[in-house]
Amino acid sequence: MKPGEIAHNVSRGAFYLAVEKGAALVSGIAYFALLLRWLGPTKYGIMTLALSFAGLATTATGNFEMFLERYAAEYQARGTLHVLRRAQWMALWIKTGLGVLASVILVILAPTLAHQFDTPELAWLLPPLTGIVMFDGFSTTGRATLFGLQRFRPLSLVSVAFHVVKTVMVGLMWWAGQGLLALAIGFALLTALQGLIVSGLAFWMLRDAREPAPEATAPDPRPTLLRPMFAYCMPLLGARAAFLSGQNLGKIVLGKLFDATHLGYFSFAFQTVERFIELFYTVPYSLLPSLTYLVAREERARLRDIFDQAFRLIQVAACALSFVLFVFAHEITLLVGGPSFEPAIPVVRIMALVPIARTAQQPLTMLFQAMRRPGTVLSLAILKFGTELSCYFLLVPSLTLIGAGIANLAGAALSFVAALALLGVMMPEGAGERARTVFTSVALLVPMLALALTIDRHVAVPVAIALRLLLAPVALLGVFALGLVNRYDLVKLSSVSLSLRVLRVSRDWVVSGADRVARAFEPRSVP
Repeated sequence: MKPGEIAHNVSRGAFYLAVEKGAALVSGIAYFALLLRWLGPTKYGIMTLALSFAGLATTATGNFEMFLERYAAEYQARGTLHVLRRAQWMALWIKTGLGVLASVILVILAPTLAHQFDTPELAWLLPPLTGIVMFDGFSTTGRATLFGLQRFRPLSLVSVAFHVVKTVMVGLMWWAGQGLLALAIGFALLTALQGLIVSGLAFWMLRDAREPAPEATAPDPRPTLLRPMFAYCMPLLGARAAFLSGQNLGKIVLGKLFDATHLGYFSFAFQTVERFIELFYTVPYSLLPSLTYLVAREERARLRDIFDQAFRLIQVAACALSFVLFVFAHEITLLVGGPSFEPAIPVVRIMALVPIARTAQQPLTMLFQAMRRPGTVLSLAILKFGTELSCYFLLVPSLTLIGAGIANLAGAALSFVAALALLGVMMPEGAGERARTVFTSVALLVPMLALALTIDRHVAVPVAIALRLLLAPVALLGVFALGLVNRYDLVKLSSVSLSLRVLRVSRDWVVSGADRVARAFEPRSVP
C-alpha cells in the first residue's frame, strides 16, 4: 500500500462515514426534537429506562462482529474471503442465539423490574423492545463485514435511509396520537428490517467466495476459527460491556437516585452530546483498516507518523466540538428540547467537556485494536466505568444533575490519561509531542470557555450571542499560532481526491484561506 493510498482510504472512509453520521446528526436532531415535544421529560425518562434495560440485554449477545471488523481486510488481502464468510455466519448464529436467550430473560424479569423501579410501564414496554436484542446480530455482523471490506458507500446509504425513516415514524406517531407502546414496537421493527438488509448486503458481496479444493488446501480451518474469534473478542466484549454499562447501568442507577423527570433531563444532556460525538467518531474509526495494515507490515516509523498526525488533528477537532457545545448550550437546548428542558442546561455544559477526553481517546483505541491489544481496551473501559459509577454514588446525592455530569467527565478524563500513558510505554517515540498537543489544545480552550461563560452571565442576549460567535475566529487563530494545525496538514487535505465538484471547490476555498493564516504564523527565516 503506497503512502497516498492510506490517506485516500482513510479520507474515503471518513467521507462516507461522515455523510452517515452527518445525516444521523441532522435527522437525529429532528427526531429528538419531535420525540421530546411528544413525550415530555417524564415519559422520555420512562422510555430511556426501558431502552437502557434493552441495551444491557444486547450486551449479552457478545461482540463477535469486532472480529469481522478487524480481520475482514486481512482475509481479503490473503484471498481467503471464504473464511470471512464462514466467520460471518458463525458470528451471526452465536449472536442471534444469545439474543433470543437474553430476550426470554428480559421478558421474565419485566414485571419485577417494573415493581423495583416503581415504573409500571416497564412491564409492557420491555417485551416488544426484545426485538432490538434478537436482531442485533444481523445489523452488527453485516455492518462489520462491510466496514472491514471498506464498502463504505452502501453502508452509509442504508444507514442514512433508516435515520430518515425513524424520524418520519416518530412524527407520524405523534400526529396519530400514539403512545409509548407503539414507539417501542416501531423501534423493534426498524431494527429488524435494517439488520436483515445490512446482513443480506454483506453476504451478497461475499457470494463469489469459494472454498478451495480439498487437495489444494491446508487442514480444514473450521475447528480453529472459533478459538481466535473468542481470543480477540472476549476482552473487547468486556470493554463494550463496561462502556454500555456506563451508559445503560449508569442510567439505571440514576433511575434509583432521580425521579423520571430528572432522569429525562440527564438523558437529554447525555444524548445531545452523544450525537455530536458519534459524528466526530468517523475519522478515528476509518483509521482502523490502515493502522492494521501497517502493524501487519511492521512499518513502525510510518505507523507512528500517521497516527501522531491523526491524533493531533482529532484532538483539535475534539476541543472544537466541546467549544461549540459549551458556548451554545442554551441555544442547542432550546432548539432540540424546547423550554421544558431548560433545567438541563448546566449539565449539558458539563457533558460538553467530555469530548476533550473521549473523542481524543478514540484514535488510541483504534491503535490498540490494530496492535492486537484488546486487553488494553478492556482495562481502560473498566477504569472509565468504575470511576463513573463510583462518582455517581459520591456526587449525585449532594450535587444531583451536576454530579451526574461530573461523573461522566471524570470517567472519560481518567481513561484518556491512562491511555496516553500506556501508549507512551508501547510507543515511546512521540510521547512528548502527544502530551504537548493535549496540553496546548486544552490551554487554548479553557480561557475561551471561561470568557464565553462570563459573556453569557453579564451581557444581554442579542449582544451575548454576537460576542460568543466572535470567539470562534479568535480560537481559530490560536490553533494556527500554537501549531496545532500546520501547512503540511493543509497540503494533505488539498490532495484528497473528491468526486463532486462542489466538494472540491469548497475544500479548495477553505484550504486557501487557512493557508494564508498558517503562513502568517510560520517562523520567519533570518536573512
